[in-house]
Amino acid sequence: MRAGDVLLVDFAIPLGSEPGRRPAVVVTADEVLRSRPRTIHMVPITTNVTRQLPTEIPVDTVGLDRQSLAQCHLCTVISTQRLVDEHGLGNIGAASLAQLRAVLADLLDLWSGPG
Repeated sequence: MRAGDVLLVDFAIPLGSEPGRRPAVVVTADEVLRSRPRTIHMVPITTNVTRQLPTEIPVDTVGLDRQSLAQCHLCTVISTQRLVDEHGLGNIGAASLAQLRAVLADLLDLWSGPG
């Protein structure tokens, strides 16, 4: 498993707009993943592309059969026991992962540039 991988996750019974069972992008750093943690950071993916939220970014991989968006505003930590299939649905690639992480940094006010 590495950052950018799209895995099928069982997020459990959703409440409100929480995700249920769906693909999600691994955003935990590769350095952390090498230590085989029991929890990882994931961003759920949706096929509802009509909302046009600024916190949703397009993602593509061979394992996704429809146009999809990563929902950065729903980033969460999950137990690796919630992974339905660790073989995954592909990887979103470095450019999309960088864009996703930039949105997460903005959401969490982590940007530490000049000024």
